[in-house]
Parts: sequence; structure tokens; C-alpha cells
Amino acid sequence: MQGLNNLDLNLLKVFDAIHRERSVSLAAEHLNMSQPAVSNALNRLRQTLGDQIFVRTRNGMEPTELARLIAGPVQLGLQRIQTSIAQGSAFDPAESRRSFTILATDLGEETYIGPLMKVLEQEAPNITINVFEAPLDDYENLLEFGHADLAIGRLDISERFIREHIASCGYSVLLSAGHAEALGIRDGDTIPYELYLVQRHVNVLTRATPAHRHPVDVALTQRDARRRIALTLPHVSVLSEILPGTALVATVPDAAVPPNRAQAGLVHARLPFETETLKILLFWHKRQQLDKGHCWMRERILERPAAFWNVKDAQDAG
Repeated sequence: MQGLNNLDLNLLKVFDAIHRERSVSLAAEHLNMSQPAVSNALNRLRQTLGDQIFVRTRNGMEPTELARLIAGPVQLGLQRIQTSIAQGSAFDPAESRRSFTILATDLGEETYIGPLMKVLEQEAPNITINVFEAPLDDYENLLEFGHADLAIGRLDISERFIREHIASCGYSVLLSAGHAEALGIRDGDTIPYELYLVQRHVNVLTRATPAHRHPVDVALTQRDARRRIALTLPHVSVLSEILPGTALVATVPDAAVPPNRAQAGLVHARLPFETETLKILLFWHKRQQLDKGHCWMRERILERPAAFWNVKDAQDAG
């Protein structure tokens, strides 16, 4: 048996045609090939697999046991290839039943996936979206091996992935109305630096953010200071349930301020120091750059308004 690494895909097409037709001549007609060419391909396949594959009988070309075993997988594989090629060359969102997997945090879900689903409901009701979180170290492998189609977030991954900047924002402080009143802080105030440091802090550390790279802690380290962390959470969306009735403060991306304030009546305060701007990027693998369905999905995400993230800019303008 020769190695399968050099197996010609055309040989599998010949195998499938002979298996369907039980005839070399009919297979040749089906494939629009000459009968000698099909016979030659069958001989090459026999040499590659080390098996007769098909045996001539009065009832036609009968498959061997090996041929019976591989017939189903070969047929399924060829169908999947044809389907993938069709999906890549043409895409109708209204008819498509494709599935897209997106890596995102809960904040990404709220600010991008939520609006995206409203668009899909109108334009592509049969498309399925799967969203999940993963550790930062897993992002590259998930994109590389096709387990994820897109990733949204503050990431630093290999240059072999394409990236598009979709939004930027800073960080703000959220605290309960009662605690804000006790501290003498009104909504929109800048919390005094020393007062900020002595608070009991909620640290929102998503699985896509390295602990040593959180912009707030990086900025404080440069000042030889640190926060007193009382609670570390992987999600920002639960703050509306945790902060009310406590003396905790949470420093969060600006985009997390509106939904949490709306749900729990929290007070928003500005940081007394500058941090690195949080840049939100969209990532995908280079092999999907020209996939028409993938292009369509990226465009739907990229056209979502970034104003929701730019909370400080909106407040300054007001």
C-alpha cells in the first residue's frame, strides 16, 4: 500500500462514481471521462490502497469489504467539500443555515452579540450563533483549528490572524448609591485618588485578560500603588446584583456602565488617573478572509455602532 498523504482527490471521485454505478463505463459517462481514464484511475487507487476495491462480476463491479467500509465516509467527505466550496463561492444570508462560533466575554455578548441577533432575526433567521468564553491561551488554537470563527476582545495574538479595530474606551468606577452618598460622591464625579485606593475593590478579570496586564493595575503599579481586592469576578454583568447594599467599588470598561446603572441604579465615578485605552478588536483566521459568508458576518459585527463604548466621549460632549 502506498502512503495516503499523496492520494489524489480525483481518485475518490472515481471510486464514488463506480460504487454508485457498479460500472466503469457508466462511471466514465457520469464523470465526463473516457473509460480508459477511469480504468487507469481505478488501478492507481488499487495500488494506493493495496486492495482490489471492485471485482468484476456478472452483476457489475462488486465492492470488496474495504470498499464497503470506506464508501460512506468517502461519499460524505465529497459532499462536505462540495458544500464548503458552494458556501465559499456564494452566500445568501436569507437562505443560509450556516453556524458561526464567536469567542467573547459577557460584555462582548451584551454590546455586540445582542445587537447582532436582532439583525440576524431580520436578515438571516436560519443562521446559528454559538458564543463561548475561553482562556486567552486557547484563542489561537480555537481559531487555528476552526473551533471558532471570530473572536471579539482585548487580545494580543499572532500576526497570522487578521484583526480589525472596532471600538475603544477607558475605565470608570461603579458603586452603590448608598456607598457613594457616604463617600460624598455624586454621579459623574472624579473619585479622589487616596479615597479610591482605600476602598474594597471588585476586580473584573475576564478569562481573556492576563492578570498582570489589567490596565488599571498596570497604571497603579507605575505609581507604586495597588488596589485592595475584596472580590475577583470573571464577568461584569453580575455587578448589578453584587454592588447594591455593599461598600464595594468596581472599576469597569466604560461600556459596562450604562447597562449596570440601568439595572441597579448604581453611581458612576471617573478614575483619578489615566489608564491604557481599552481597544476592542475583531479577529479571524486568514484562510477565512475571502469566505463570502464569513465576510458578511464580519460586516454585520463591524457595522455595530461603537458609540456605546465611548461613554466618556459622550458625557464630555453632553
